[in-house]
Amino acid sequence: MKKISFLVLLSVLFITACDDDEKEPALPGDVKDIQFIDTRSYTDWVYFSFSKGEVVTVTDYKNDLSWDIAFHRGDVRLNGGESGKGKGEGFNTQKTSWSAVTEAPTSGYIKDQVGKITTAFTGDGITEDDQPFSQTVTTWLTVDTSNPPPKYTVHNWIYVVKAADGNYVKLWLYDNKNEKNAAGYVSFRYQYNASGATNF
Repeated sequence: MKKISFLVLLSVLFITACDDDEKEPALPGDVKDIQFIDTRSYTDWVYFSFSKGEVVTVTDYKNDLSWDIAFHRGDVRLNGGESGKGKGEGFNTQKTSWSAVTEAPTSGYIKDQVGKITTAFTGDGITEDDQPFSQTVTTWLTVDTSNPPPKYTVHNWIYVVKAADGNYVKLWLYDNKNEKNAAGYVSFRYQYNASGATNF
């Protein structure tokens, strides 16, 4: 009888321990800084994976789940909506302090839609094309071409976006120039919550 009671007690403790593990909150991911991605091309997009932390090669962006965010000059594309079959969508917190954003909003996200982007900028003028992109996250940068040279304004807003897999990402696009002060690049900080956490 004593042996049976001891085994029952061990079983209860094991089940309780498992229950406690299941109740532990999901933890946010590490913060990463990515610098000087070359986005100068007017014709090509550069695709990036939050989970891998690197640029990825994509040939069919609308049917490829290996990418989460893409860049074309100052334009930004998320893997969702009109841009892809993922769960990507964006939210502008309107805050400019990284530490001020501590939780992913529960609603208000906007999916990518088709709009006009500049595909050529020459002495003959500007050529535009209708393509899908995130009108929400593309607000990170304003380009004034009314008088040459172009004037750039980085707004430093903190965004919360959803990756292709639906996990939350805190995102700050903070520079459109490289280390030599040449425009046409993008540097950003992000925190990808692979565990499904909503806190940052």
